[in-house]
Amino acid sequence: MTPLAEQLTAEIAAQGPLRFDRYMARALFDPQHGYYASGRARIGRGGDFYTNVSVGRIFGRVLAAQTAEIWERLGRPEEFTIVEQGANDGRLAADILTALRDDHPACHRAAHYVLVEPFANLATTQREMLSNHAGRVSWRESMEDLPPFTGLHLTNEYVDALPVRLFVRNGETWQERYAASKDGALAFDDREASDLPTHLPAEAPEGYLAETRPEAATWGASVAEKLTRGAILAIDYGFPREQLYAPWRHAGTLSCYRAHRRDDNPLESPGEKDLTAHVDFTSLAEAGVSAGLELAGFADQYHFLVGAGTPLLLAMETMPPSPERDADLRAFKSLLHPEIMGTQFKYLALARGLDLTSPLAGFQHSPAAQTVLF
Repeated sequence: MTPLAEQLTAEIAAQGPLRFDRYMARALFDPQHGYYASGRARIGRGGDFYTNVSVGRIFGRVLAAQTAEIWERLGRPEEFTIVEQGANDGRLAADILTALRDDHPACHRAAHYVLVEPFANLATTQREMLSNHAGRVSWRESMEDLPPFTGLHLTNEYVDALPVRLFVRNGETWQERYAASKDGALAFDDREASDLPTHLPAEAPEGYLAETRPEAATWGASVAEKLTRGAILAIDYGFPREQLYAPWRHAGTLSCYRAHRRDDNPLESPGEKDLTAHVDFTSLAEAGVSAGLELAGFADQYHFLVGAGTPLLLAMETMPPSPERDADLRAFKSLLHPEIMGTQFKYLALARGLDLTSPLAGFQHSPAAQTVLF
């Protein structure tokens, strides 16, 4: 048993079962043993999983182009804040700032990058990664510490790590899944659900598993409260609600990752592997609209990158071959490939006070978000 498993088993034996979202929060964010809080999370070839950032700098260059367009549509403000949550080692922030400096210097002069990072060990790693951009970067421990801002709030694979509640269909009713202690080990315990979420499917087959993410709406409202003018861009894997709770998705989407291997046993080795579940983008959009934001776009990665990255691709076509250019082109193809990343990741944009008379570049090739999400 991992140290966290021993601790949780003892606590549950003494105090009773933990609702799964509370268990997941401990497994990921326990200050001493949590997968992310302890700094155990590793991304890339030698880690537990890949992200868009792992592929190369081209992802940050495309996001920098979209960021510069948002700055332009805001009227080129003299102070433009880019806020990132879930920045991990800071690589994406470094890629975006470098691309703004090289490709969009006017926007770069106005930009200040803020990383919202509650964990001191990750903030230290980020400072090292961003040492070349020290004058344009600062840190906050939480969104509450951040003053209202004009600019862009960005997350890349952040929402999927917010804890989920688990529900299982038993006959004509839903039960909620808890983490319990049985014979000295962690085990699932299904109990009557006291406050059933309204958007679970009304009809589902026996044993159907579903997740809900209660923190997502609270988090979305906290970001919207700080955004004076600008946009929120959430990048993650997930679906509109109708697809997330499709009848055939009977096993849910909760997954665990370690050393690039997936398993479906979240009670095994807590604190030593990633726990994640797909995002309900309809719920995120609803939370933003309820907070007074405007739905600005929804797209899969392929269509977003084609829209926001076409000028960059055209510019690369005129460049002479070089190791950097060739690496960027290979990375771009990997990001676009429908069987690798192109259809897995989705992009949701919400806005306040932003000119949306025409779609943002990343959403110009996608259907209207309203028709897809609701």
